[in-house]
Amino acid sequence: MSHTPFILASYLISAGVLLWTAVAPVLSRRALLRQLKTRQAHLDKSQ
Repeated sequence: MSHTPFILASYLISAGVLLWTAVAPVLSRRALLRQLKTRQAHLDKSQ
């Protein structure tokens, strides 16, 4: 029995985790900036 499928699965899972580690902060930052812009626009309208 070959161990190749298990090794490939490990590499794919590791690559997915590394990719998510790189992308998640960017997505969080975009969401935070969007939220802050909306909040600022709301505050500017109320004044």
